[in-house]
Amino acid sequence: MLFRKERLDWRYGITELVIVVAGVMIALGADQWVRGRADIGLEGRYLDDLAIDLRSDTAQLGAAIRLAESRASLGHSVLRAAAGDTILAPTDLVVFLERQFYFAFPAYSRTTMSDLMSTGNLRLIRDRELRRRLSEYYQTIDRLEQWTENWRLVQQDVERIMPELLPLRLREATISPSAPRAGWTGTWDAPPWTPEFVVSESQAGQIMARLQAHPEARFRIEGMVRVQGNQFGVLTEIRKQALGTLQAVEHAVSNR
Repeated sequence: MLFRKERLDWRYGITELVIVVAGVMIALGADQWVRGRADIGLEGRYLDDLAIDLRSDTAQLGAAIRLAESRASLGHSVLRAAAGDTILAPTDLVVFLERQFYFAFPAYSRTTMSDLMSTGNLRLIRDRELRRRLSEYYQTIDRLEQWTENWRLVQQDVERIMPELLPLRLREATISPSAPRAGWTGTWDAPPWTPEFVVSESQAGQIMARLQAHPEARFRIEGMVRVQGNQFGVLTEIRKQALGTLQAVEHAVSNR
């Protein structure tokens, strides 16, 4: 009888163990399911935010590309005028000369990607190809900082000689409401203290004479034209990458 009782106790114990293990497994499975659903929801929010960031980037890049192209054209016009191949109106000469070396740098939206990287949540993006594209795009714009520093050095060389070519009054006057808005397609309100923009033929002649006689001016402006063209090409390629990455994100959003 004792032996039979022990056998019954063992069966009971095994049954209880199976029930406990099954309960634990069910609980773990349910927890994993809940977490999986939460991760999918969080992935969706990240994808939405990434799409917003990339749309902003493509708009910023588009504006910078247009301005780089426009300002390269301004510098080229100044060089042609200095060589006697064309004639610029007095106001155009001043505005083109002053604005040909300005840069427009895109303000990239890195907030969402930075959050994904710092929290380790990049793993939530289930599409491996999309993760790769995102990493490559943001690495590209980080590497662009090296180009930016080189571009700024050339810009500083041009800025250094500008006081020798243009009087300060005329440089300040290029932000007057009456000044032509060469290279700019947006709108802005000039400060009320800026002077009226007026350039006489005599002043334009003096400026051109300084430009033609200066030992560095045309060489520096040629360099600036090349830099603006370089920026145009680099940013155009980055914008293509941004658009491709945006399309991949939007595809992931539509399929979630």
